[in-house]
Amino acid sequence: MTFINNSLWTIAAAAAIALAGPTPAKAGFYDGKDVTVIMNVGAGGGLTRSGRLFTNTMKNYLGKGTNMVIKNIAGAGGVKGMNFFAEKTKPDGLTVLWGTSQQMAQLLKLRGVRFDLSKLTVIGAGSSSYVSIARSDFPPGLKRAGDLLKVKKMIVGGRGTTDGLGLWARLPLLILGVDYRYVPGYRGQPKMNAAIRAKEIGLLSTGSTGYFAFYENTILKSGEGTALYYHSTLTPDGKFSNPGVFPPGLKHFSEYYKETHGGKSPSGPLWEAYKWISRYNSRPFGMYALKAVDPARIADLRGAFRKNLTDPDFLAGWRKAQKTDPNFGVGEEVDWLLKEFNNISPAALAGLKKLTASKKKMKKK
Repeated sequence: MTFINNSLWTIAAAAAIALAGPTPAKAGFYDGKDVTVIMNVGAGGGLTRSGRLFTNTMKNYLGKGTNMVIKNIAGAGGVKGMNFFAEKTKPDGLTVLWGTSQQMAQLLKLRGVRFDLSKLTVIGAGSSSYVSIARSDFPPGLKRAGDLLKVKKMIVGGRGTTDGLGLWARLPLLILGVDYRYVPGYRGQPKMNAAIRAKEIGLLSTGSTGYFAFYENTILKSGEGTALYYHSTLTPDGKFSNPGVFPPGLKHFSEYYKETHGGKSPSGPLWEAYKWISRYNSRPFGMYALKAVDPARIADLRGAFRKNLTDPDFLAGWRKAQKTDPNFGVGEEVDWLLKEFNNISPAALAGLKKLTASKKKMKKK
């Protein structure tokens, strides 16, 4: 599996690209056309921000006068937007999806799922890290991360059943044995940010984009919130990546668990589920197309996607928002996201089922 690490660039190469300018796809199919970008999240959150940043420069490599128009379709933690993309769009190469591919929803055959991931293809996908944040004044008080284990019943906010924000918020609590009540239905990080500030919820998780945009210089800086631990991509060698962008004292959840359990590592079905999610739900910056689209159009899209990864304006914007270089795979480099997610161990599957069936959900007011 190969990923593009843009930090390996040379200044000379970047300068050459900047002088040459974007090189559109030769075919000219996309010249003067609008490409609709379905985003299965609410407007204003981290995924929408990242998608807007990416497509704002990618369009220049698709064709002369090409535009990429964002259409947010939120609901059911991303399932609604995926259903729309699979059912309502034409395989003409003029509609793509940016966001989460919902492998868990299909794997568990959850109610409301009508899409089939075998009928989609990956244009490209990139990884993200996540942080779980709690209100510092949630009873009996969380002045440091270890105080979470003293909470009798946490109130957790999220988007839905299988979205990354909700998963990274709830699953660690189950592994830790901390009771909670889940409040789904928040359509993105702006709504969740408002909810934790208003004390509607006591804990949430956010991707790295949301962390820097909504929390780093607000409730975390003021002490109103406490960052508990982070989550990151599980690499092929079985290790969790270190994003290197969070405060030195903030630990990966696996290290947090060991620190609060006398050096013992987490284990069992829920932990196996955590590792599966760390592989398949840690790459939310994905672009997908219908597999029925003309292969030439898929090639155009992948070519523009790859070229965009070395666009100076994109790189500057990404580094400003994420505090790190982008880490993306293109086409076959990441097609395992849609091809291999069914290869799940019985223990991990049992953990996912426990996660989705363990709590009665309370809809947000």
